[in-house]
Amino acid sequence: MVTETTAPIRGTDAYWRQRRDAFALIESLEQAIRIRNQAPMYVGSADDPIENIGPWDRGCQLQDQVRQDPLAMETLAAQKRLTLLTA
Repeated sequence: MVTETTAPIRGTDAYWRQRRDAFALIESLEQAIRIRNQAPMYVGSADDPIENIGPWDRGCQLQDQVRQDPLAMETLAAQKRLTLLTA
């Protein structure tokens, strides 16, 4: 009987590549949250302010990407850092 798995075998190049990608995705999310937390709410002049939603949109996009990546989710759960998905 042959069982197919979607996860690569531990220790293989594919396994380490997938793990590096998951950690890079998590690091991108952390960086986006840092940028978002320091970004001004409004840009432009005082007479015509423009809402600065770009950093918030980027953070939400990365949170969605992490939710779609099973290894990134597993990593965040193991590190007890799932709060990054709601930050």
